[in-house]
Amino acid sequence: MTAPRGKTLVLIHGGLHGTWCWDRVLPPLRAAGHDVVVVELPGRAGAVEGLTFDDYVDAIDARVPPASEPVVVVAHSLGAVAASQFAERRPEAISRMVLVNGLLTENGEAPLPKLQTAGEGCGLMRPGALTFSDDGTVTADYDAAVNAFYNRCEPSEAAWAAKHLCAEPIAPLMTPMSITAAGFGSVQKTYVGSRDDLVLPWTLQQSMADSSGSELIWLDGDHSPWLSVPEAFLRCILTCAEIP
Repeated sequence: MTAPRGKTLVLIHGGLHGTWCWDRVLPPLRAAGHDVVVVELPGRAGAVEGLTFDDYVDAIDARVPPASEPVVVVAHSLGAVAASQFAERRPEAISRMVLVNGLLTENGEAPLPKLQTAGEGCGLMRPGALTFSDDGTVTADYDAAVNAFYNRCEPSEAAWAAKHLCAEPIAPLMTPMSITAAGFGSVQKTYVGSRDDLVLPWTLQQSMADSSGSELIWLDGDHSPWLSVPEAFLRCILTCAEIP
């Protein structure tokens, strides 16, 4: 019997993160026969003047060749907003989107105002958690970030991840998104959430999954399931990759 052909998986990190967050899942995904591509969203370091959300989408676009077979997009948190806009641009390039604790906007809604609807149910919305700087970036308080992003992780894993967190450009977070039935709405989607997520409350995840037309499944982890429940996370991604 011929073994199933591997897929191309395009991994998109979330806000305040970078491609480092996928380091531990790349080897097993590739060992399973998949071609794995990681996308570094602009603005992780250096000047952010003039940076727009289109630059985020361009970064994804550049990693998906026009002639390639449709890819599986795996997008975490804010990366899900970027993925939605890539789907608006090239819906035919995506076979399935896997939205891992993904932040999703409605048409005309910007990412940060969407996150703010969670109120203090989002650990990053509590007083002192975020600092907005004159250089056009926002950073997270160390303790607030550990509690919000990695509350179900082993302390050593949480510390490893938290030391890599970076500033996030503000301007893209305030940009209203375009969501249409012909673009993002036309792509098959799986929303992977967690009841113990302290960034996106479970009720908000359920609402976003429903409004986006996503199949909803949940893992017994936190906002960063590749660290808190790595084996379950890998099984989930591999299962989603096998869906026709």
